[in-house]
Amino acid sequence: MTDIINPTIDLFLYDLRNGLGDDEKDIEQKRQYFYQKFHPTVQEKLKQDGQDNDQDIEVEYVPLLKSNYAPLDPNSSGEDGYYYPVRLGDSYGLLLEVAAPEKKTPEYFGELRTKVEQKLGENTATLGQTWMLSTYLPNSSETTPEEIEEIAKKCCKAIFPNGQEIEFKGKGEFIGAKIFEYSDNRLKQQTVKLTDKKITAIVQNQHIIIAIYPDQETFYKLSKFYRDWIGLFYYHHKIIWAYGQTRTLSNLIKNTFSQIQTKIESIEANITAGKKQVNKLEEISDVLSQFQVAIYKYTQNLNNLKFQQGTIEINLSNYDKRLQTLYKKAIEKVTINKTTIDFFEEFSQLVNEKYLLQITRDLQNFDQGLKLLEGNINPIRSQVEIEKAKNDRNFQELITVVGTGAAVFNYIEKDVSVKQQCELILSKNFCENTNTLIVKLIIIVAASIFVLFFRKYILKRS
Repeated sequence: MTDIINPTIDLFLYDLRNGLGDDEKDIEQKRQYFYQKFHPTVQEKLKQDGQDNDQDIEVEYVPLLKSNYAPLDPNSSGEDGYYYPVRLGDSYGLLLEVAAPEKKTPEYFGELRTKVEQKLGENTATLGQTWMLSTYLPNSSETTPEEIEEIAKKCCKAIFPNGQEIEFKGKGEFIGAKIFEYSDNRLKQQTVKLTDKKITAIVQNQHIIIAIYPDQETFYKLSKFYRDWIGLFYYHHKIIWAYGQTRTLSNLIKNTFSQIQTKIESIEANITAGKKQVNKLEEISDVLSQFQVAIYKYTQNLNNLKFQQGTIEINLSNYDKRLQTLYKKAIEKVTINKTTIDFFEEFSQLVNEKYLLQITRDLQNFDQGLKLLEGNINPIRSQVEIEKAKNDRNFQELITVVGTGAAVFNYIEKDVSVKQQCELILSKNFCENTNTLIVKLIIIVAASIFVLFFRKYILKRS
């Protein structure tokens, strides 16, 4: 049986504090959701300290407690666990640590994880989280690198006993500790309940760091680097979260394109089907209004996609800078032990070669799609204008014909009575027994018909 000493879990959790377009109510709801991760006494202390009250200033890194730390159990000194909450720009970060100072076996990490979950309840991270498992060995000098890696696998399986074989994607050294990374970059979707609404969080499926230190002295130096780890993992998860947002936006844009294209094809079919003029014009005009709304949504989502691309680029730059800072700090503070953490650079490579490349291609395709949609809609707009022009001409012609017919009637009426005009068109009996107004209307209609016939057939032939 393998012994380890001082097994410690550091859980780094991140929540979005304020997103694009959030008002004060949205910010307050997200703050309350973040506060729910703490013991009630710590929640009160967060409110009293008021380190998060300035909503108008974007801060890079601010501890939210004046004392920095708060024990998990208000009746304890905090040696076996504590909270360390911070604000990171537009987000919150929380380091929650639980530990056992005695000698244990790797399987004990399972009990520590249970303790973490009891403290958090169902409150999940909306940006993502990283588990860091740390311990040191009683006889490191007698343990081979292969045996240390096997111990790391046992520690990892203790908190995620899913029966799968553990394969570390990254291996290195950090101030003398053997460090391993287990990373599942698949995205998972989870629903988070705020005060009066739900939000969908898209986060990384799993991210675990295991560090096996050679001795107690080296192990205790770990605390000097927590701020650097908090920043590095924050940029890591912010990038993945933003990429998840781009996948949602891409699907929305694709669906909108498909809906518009289907409707365009339907309208084109209706135009060629020879429907009644008025009904066709009304239908096409109504659909054009729907197109305007759909195109607006398409463009809005396209702009949001570009915004998230910028978010990834900024956080990737910060990630690379933080990684370099962590490395330099490690080799400066601990010169006797080796630090090689190049494997963290593989994440940057993933972002550049997959995430940003995919988004760039999507933007190119969606820009072309927008041009294609506008190109397909423009002929329909032209058709509507043509139909409107035809209707306007028909209406104007009707007014002209009726006006001419009335003028003809008035001209003839000066020399011939209404009764006489009626008898020229209809029977004498009908004209004598019919109201004069009706007779006038009949004569005007007859005159209008004659004028219409004259305009359409006589004038056009001449």
